[in-house]
Amino acid sequence: MSSSMWYIMQSIQSKYSLSERLIRTIAAIRSFPHDNVEDLIRGGADVNCTHGTLKPLHCACMVSDADCVELLLEKGAEVMFLTLSHQ
Repeated sequence: MSSSMWYIMQSIQSKYSLSERLIRTIAAIRSFPHDNVEDLIRGGADVNCTHGTLKPLHCACMVSDADCVELLLEKGAEVMFLTLSHQ
């Protein structure tokens, strides 16, 4: 990894909490498939954190990632949560 890429990654990691990084990683899973959602959860990211009006489970459903949905459910993601638009 180049030093500039390392700096960018360090900046991102220090700027966002694990839970915020979890949602961002899921939302960008197609762009960055090598980012590991399971590692973030294992590191302490909250599978029920709210970012704006969304939770990680909403993001995984929006990007149609069945594996990520399954993982989040296994780790205790809340199923009966509605967004502000009642979805």
